[in-house]
Amino acid sequence: MINMTKNERKCVRYLAQELSTAARAIFEIELTLDHELKATYENYKLIWDNYPASLKAYQEQKEIQLKPKAVPRPIKRNRKVIHRVVYSLAAITLIFIAYGYFSHSDELSYRNQVTTSKGQRQTVYLPDSSLVILNASSEIQYNSDFNTKRRVYIKGEAYFDVTHNEKIPFVVQTEDLNITVLGTAFNVNTVLDNKSVSLERGKVNVLIKTSQNSLNLLPKEELIYNTKTSEVTKRNFSITKALAWKDNMLILDNLIFKDALYKINNYYGVSFRIIDEKIKQKKITGAFKEQNIDEFINSIKFIADVEIKKVSHNEYLITQNHED
Repeated sequence: MINMTKNERKCVRYLAQELSTAARAIFEIELTLDHELKATYENYKLIWDNYPASLKAYQEQKEIQLKPKAVPRPIKRNRKVIHRVVYSLAAITLIFIAYGYFSHSDELSYRNQVTTSKGQRQTVYLPDSSLVILNASSEIQYNSDFNTKRRVYIKGEAYFDVTHNEKIPFVVQTEDLNITVLGTAFNVNTVLDNKSVSLERGKVNVLIKTSQNSLNLLPKEELIYNTKTSEVTKRNFSITKALAWKDNMLILDNLIFKDALYKINNYYGVSFRIIDEKIKQKKITGAFKEQNIDEFINSIKFIADVEIKKVSHNEYLITQNHED
């Protein structure tokens, strides 16, 4: 059995003129909206246009030979078999060539790299003037020929404000997702099991690598992909909360303490620890704008009614408040 993605199958059926008039019209509309589909179609079209004419000639010759026969049923069956063979051979060849093309295109030479450590955020301007803000403990890589292939690879969390260029789409690659845009602003987070793409403005197409399914996002929509369950969620989100980190603000929105620790530690570049199970389950809510570590500790003591002790350099222990 030939393994083809949904987009590949659409392209082959369109080129083989197997779609109905209505389906062809829908496909042509999708081409103008879905950049991932358009890229796939253009590659298949190039291969199709240059495909050897021998099979087409063979099909036409067989059809001519079959026409004089008086019995219609064998003619119909033979045509169906021939068509299936021609279609299968064409599909196999297209997949083989396209696989080589896509595999090669994914092996980009990411020669430029910027990384951040815990407690550090950094602004990066790419060669096309696109803005990238890296969150703490994150990494971005981009290829040397960026002005002709606008592709980057991201680990961690990053905010993108992409310079519009209709001729050269901007592609963000992660371990699990491919995000294709023209010009827009969005956030990518690959830190936890729930990978997210949150769109501030513009439009993006998100491809999930494992399933080869893709979804379009509109402003104030985000996609959540859980790598453990493969569950995909598309929902509205709060731009202020999701993008607060890039404005040096830490927001803890009704999180239990143990789940908030990663965000706190990553934001401040320190290590807060909790041993007491009751404290781990305490809910915490707060917004901390450009507070230094001492100011933050005082705020947390008041909000969560806990005691915080420094046990070593950049290491703190959160315990019960024993004051009456």
